Amino acid sequence: MSVDLKPVEEQVMVVTGASSGIGLTTARMAAERGARVVLAARSEDALRELTEEIREFGGEATYVVADVRDRDDVRRIAETAQEEYGGFDTWVNVAGAFLYGKLEETPVEDMHEQFDTNVWGLLDGSLEAA
Repeated sequence: MSVDLKPVEEQVMVVTGASSGIGLTTARMAAERGARVVLAARSEDALRELTEEIREFGGEATYVVADVRDRDDVRRIAETAQEEYGGFDTWVNVAGAFLYGKLEETPVEDMHEQFDTNVWGLLDGSLEAA
């Protein structure tokens, strides 16, 4: 099966976890290459700052404050892409949660939050993309 991909500069790209780390770098690189980006993360201040940065150099960006652990939030990301740009071409699941410490000292609730972010957030995002 052959897949014809649009050039990045012709794409609308959704990036979850866009407020820091790999998500932030991915969003910046996509915007620098000309993609219109829909940025999603929990930190509105960081999203607003990144959106302004992208727009200052002539890029197109919008953001959605969202927690990928919440399926309704994930749907809102897709709805925003639809409303702002008529849909999206690429969805990049980068949101992630990390725990550091000894297993026996880590609260089980924290483990559930990590799993919900890293597994269900990824799956719900992938389902929206599909």
